[in-house]
Amino acid sequence: MIPKVKAAENIYLYKGTFTRSIKVETLSRFQKTKVASKQLKNLIKITSQNEKDLVTALSYEIEVPITISSKLMNSKIGKVFLNRITKIIHPNKILDTNISRKAIRSAIIVSSFNNNQKINLIDIFKAYPNKNIAINLNALNNTLKKAESLTELIEFYSNSPLKKLKDGSSKT
Repeated sequence: MIPKVKAAENIYLYKGTFTRSIKVETLSRFQKTKVASKQLKNLIKITSQNEKDLVTALSYEIEVPITISSKLMNSKIGKVFLNRITKIIHPNKILDTNISRKAIRSAIIVSSFNNNQKINLIDIFKAYPNKNIAINLNALNNTLKKAESLTELIEFYSNSPLKKLKDGSSKT
């Protein structure tokens, strides 16, 4: 007998000693209507977020072919990627990386299957195989800062400053 697994219903946001929760359905409604509930408005204010940016983040869609993503997530690089995600998103009050990694993997594959091989954050939450999800806002902010600096680094090197120096076409 295999117990039936339900999708996520609640998201618990943690930032140091600060904890708040919100229903996945509230975020889903916000994504569709772009109108924040009173609870969500308070949460946005407390976490210093921007409504427009939140809608964009919740709606951002990525194409994820099931067979490729399944192979990638089971590779060494995929496991490293999933381990990093588990520091941000995991089942609430369960800090076991192995369980968290399997939950994220499952949510991505099920979400991709349910949505013509495309995923977004709300779909992942709806496919997450645990009733309560924890999101570590400190880890999320650190990751976003690293992503921004990585983007800057890529832009810097894509402009080929070293090649310009070597060719003598740089103004420095």
